[in-house]
Amino acid sequence: MHGCPRHTGEPHHRPDRFEAWIGGKRVSLTFVEFDLIGELARSAGKVVARPHLMKAVWGVDSSSGDRKLTVHMSRLRKKIRGSSPWQIETITKRGYSLTNVEAG
Repeated sequence: MHGCPRHTGEPHHRPDRFEAWIGGKRVSLTFVEFDLIGELARSAGKVVARPHLMKAVWGVDSSSGDRKLTVHMSRLRKKIRGSSPWQIETITKRGYSLTNVEAG
């Protein structure tokens, strides 16, 4: 268990148990937030494009739900802020990245 992401602080997403762990702490999330953090955690440290997130979470290709994504990301940011070195960064005109701000 020593190398388990839950114990190392790495972002960890457990769809089978509807659990998300960030910075070694379990985070209580809505279904949408859970899907978003899953997409970001799978690509931690890399940019995940807005259209990819829209397709993965809502099944749409267009930017028609662009504001919806922005609102959910804002709420998700607030839930993980301060309790973890992992933060969600907005990459202007590209997407979002789950980044370890302590890795530096």
